[in-house]
Amino acid sequence: MTHTDEIKLVQDVENLRVQFPQTKELYREVCRLMFFRYGIQPTANKLYQLVRKGTMATPTQAVNSFWSELREKRRVDIEQPGLPESLREFAGEALSTLWKGALEVAKQNYQTNQFEIDGKQHTNKHELEQYKSQLKHLEERYALQQRELEHAKKQLQEDEKRRLIDSQVLATHKETVITLQNEKATLEASLKNMSHEFTAKIHKLHAALKMADDRYKKLESKSVIELDRERQRVYKLESEIAELKKALLKEHAATKSQTAKNQKLVNELRENISLIKGQLKDSQRQQLVASNKLKQIERKKPLLK
Repeated sequence: MTHTDEIKLVQDVENLRVQFPQTKELYREVCRLMFFRYGIQPTANKLYQLVRKGTMATPTQAVNSFWSELREKRRVDIEQPGLPESLREFAGEALSTLWKGALEVAKQNYQTNQFEIDGKQHTNKHELEQYKSQLKHLEERYALQQRELEHAKKQLQEDEKRRLIDSQVLATHKETVITLQNEKATLEASLKNMSHEFTAKIHKLHAALKMADDRYKKLESKSVIELDRERQRVYKLESEIAELKKALLKEHAATKSQTAKNQKLVNELRENISLIKGQLKDSQRQQLVASNKLKQIERKKPLLK
């Protein structure tokens, strides 16, 4: 079963849902639809997936009833007193074959009619969509015309107001035109005089520009000479600065050497001073010892006398 057939089956079930609101009748008709039109063996799960009403017992019962009904229709019993058993069986099989053929023909006719109905339904649906589209277009045109009509009415009202205003303004317009013409003549005369003056000023400006250009050229030449002179001065100053840097470096090196010598001399002097201080302290101690001895001798002199 193709995807298209599946979609058609679902659509047909929806149509049957409208025609048969009762659950059992709907399941019964869906069984017939599946078997006779689409050649699908109806099952309880498939029925429930398509209908989705009631419990699972309902589609099971519907499937059982459908198969029982189909078997009853296919079985033909010939009960006629006096007919031999073999003849009754032959007649039953013949009628059963006729019934099968009739069912097949009915199924084909049903499918053919259903295809025609589907085609007409598709055509009618297409025509309906076209009519809806045309109606929508007409409604849009009508709405547009209504808007245009309203706009035209407003425009007429505004035009009427402007016409009344224009009629009032027109009375003074002629006087204004005459006044403007007089002013135009006056302005043309003034413009002519201004044109002559402007031409004279243009000539003066050209002459001034020429003089300024000559001045600029002279200044440019002078600036080039001065710039070259300044460049030479800068080069000379840079040379002098380089010489001064060399002299400073040399002087710095000499100063650094002399500083190291002076520092060494200072260190030696500090050592000598420390030595002299030590000797001075020893001399002071000796003087103190000698002074003490002298004092002792002085104290002993009276005793010796």
